[in-house]
Amino acid sequence: MSDNSRSSEAITCAIRHIGTGIYSSGKIRVYLIQKGYAEEDVDEAVRHLTDTGYIDDMRASRKVLAARSGRKQESRQFIYRRLLEAGIDFGCADAVVSSLGNDTDTCLSLYEASFGSSSGGDMSDREEEFIKLAGLRGYDLETAKSAFRHYLDQ
Repeated sequence: MSDNSRSSEAITCAIRHIGTGIYSSGKIRVYLIQKGYAEEDVDEAVRHLTDTGYIDDMRASRKVLAARSGRKQESRQFIYRRLLEAGIDFGCADAVVSSLGNDTDTCLSLYEASFGSSSGGDMSDREEEFIKLAGLRGYDLETAKSAFRHYLDQ
């Protein structure tokens, strides 16, 4: 069997797997390798599927980001790692993370989604609870404290 037909076979296999779902280039690469295709056939198949729009790492990134908002908001570092774990290309992950708000703003959003508005109540005695939540989502101590101060000032 020629390399060209193995690449075509890999493309067809990937298209069947993708169906109507959203997959990253890395996830399709792993899938095809697990199916027994050679690296060069996998590279060609992924390149073709990316060029034709079957694979779109930016769209796959948006899927990851949508799952990490509101009460599940995470720091830029955690989101970057999550994107790479989802098989998103490094360059795409860099672009996505650089377009996100700064960690203080997203940590504030986490607080608002988790605890509601600070107006009308004294939350200053709950700082430790807020800081702990932020730490679990990848925010450093200074960022968590800064966001907490902004939360109280609203």
